[in-house]
Amino acid sequence: MKSRPPKKTPTPPAALPLLQRLDHQLEVLGWRLLLGLGLLAFLLAAWTFDPKLALSGDNTEFMTLARSLVQGKGLSYISLPDPKPATKYPFGFPLMLAPLEWLAPGNWAAMNWMVVLFFAASIPVIYQLAQDQLGRLPALLAALWCATIPALLDYGHQVMSEVPYLCFSLLALWMIERSLKQPELRRNYWFMGGFACMMWAYYLRGVGLVLVAAIFLYLLLSRHFRQALILGAAAVLVALPWSLRNSAIGDEGSYFKQLVMVNPYYPERGTLDLAGLVARITENTGMYLANIAPDMFLPFGETPGTLLNLVSLLLLPAAVWAAVLCIRQRRHLLLLVYGVLYLGTILIWPEQWASDRFLVPIAPVLIFFVVRVAMELLQWLERRGFGPAGKVGLGWALALVLLFNLNALRRLDQAGETDYRPAWRNYYEAGLWLKANTPADAVICCRKDYWLYIVADRPCMVYPFKEPEAVIASMEEQGVDYVVVDQLIQEGYNSTPKFLIPTIEKYPERFELVWEQPGSYTFTFRFLPKR
Repeated sequence: MKSRPPKKTPTPPAALPLLQRLDHQLEVLGWRLLLGLGLLAFLLAAWTFDPKLALSGDNTEFMTLARSLVQGKGLSYISLPDPKPATKYPFGFPLMLAPLEWLAPGNWAAMNWMVVLFFAASIPVIYQLAQDQLGRLPALLAALWCATIPALLDYGHQVMSEVPYLCFSLLALWMIERSLKQPELRRNYWFMGGFACMMWAYYLRGVGLVLVAAIFLYLLLSRHFRQALILGAAAVLVALPWSLRNSAIGDEGSYFKQLVMVNPYYPERGTLDLAGLVARITENTGMYLANIAPDMFLPFGETPGTLLNLVSLLLLPAAVWAAVLCIRQRRHLLLLVYGVLYLGTILIWPEQWASDRFLVPIAPVLIFFVVRVAMELLQWLERRGFGPAGKVGLGWALALVLLFNLNALRRLDQAGETDYRPAWRNYYEAGLWLKANTPADAVICCRKDYWLYIVADRPCMVYPFKEPEAVIASMEEQGVDYVVVDQLIQEGYNSTPKFLIPTIEKYPERFELVWEQPGSYTFTFRFLPKR
């Protein structure tokens, strides 16, 4: 009688190498790890939370549109003396803000907290997306890196659409990838969920069109022709009503029209030609590589530009290597296509708007590829007998990245505890004075109209960037009652001394000083009728 072979018992975790034991523990944690990552992200966001009204201006534009929805006026710029329909932004983010505006009118801190929740939800999604393609430990590294990036946390508490878009776009990428593991389309809930998240991301930010194009192109490249046809046709049907609505209105404020302008602040300069487009791409590439991207992903703080350039020289080859690996191994192609299309879009964006905010939605994808290259480098070292040294080096590199990030978060926390910068504090005080001392229908002429509208709750308009005669004519046409002279030139807005102050100097009889912030050169004038 044959004796049975002894039954194999699983290797106890304690007998496994350290990294395998860590991987085993992550597997055991399961959904608790996702919850922990979300909680960590929320705590970091709460630590660096800034309750002040962000200074970008776009945030107050979103609040204005949300207020318009609550008042039953559709998606309109009710802040203007003569309200007009809005076409610049999709309706998704204002619609998300509307319930908070209805429950707590004008409470931008509550809206900030809503964005915090989307940031916290994004980190577990990053982990899931990376885990499916890289494994648990690399996914954890990517998630921790993303959770501590100062720029993500900074925009993670501003009333801006970047972070909600980040959450839904990552969900779409993850679900679409998972849906392809199920050959049948019927009852393929991953595909349905991925499509829903993709289209909601499209309605959160105009750049969501890039996400739709990337997923459609990936389905074609991977020979999932049926899925590509269904997704493409359904996307057109879902996007069509919004496109028809904007076309009927005129689409005057759309991002596409601003994209092709030489300078969106001066429309009279016309549209870009080929030479201008090449110059813009060159200029944007230089800014992102020399300053914006290095400072975002490795925030050293006060360091010379040469060090930041060195960081770019390390990041750029890593990006190229990652692309080569994806194409050669035919892996991670969806993320690669999306990354290339997205980065190409921000490089043709007007250079006046180049900012780390445009990297926020793509940051986790870029970090995914950095981690992927690090894994490839580690395997290369192991094949040559340097595996232990490579693991130690990788561990130190991760520790340094987290250390730099946490140090930058400390500075971000300190910024959240301080007051507005002086020029903005004075502008804020001007808004509070207008709210307390002017009729509800008083029309204000100023530089940052949406921002002042949210503070003062009075209709606002921006003076035209033209000669004094045109500025006066615009004020008369719009029925302006008050004019605010700011000192935002300190923040880079030099139009007030260039256009508004010369107008006041040329027509002093039309302006009566009614308020000033002592020592600040911030004034409010009553605009007088023509004598």
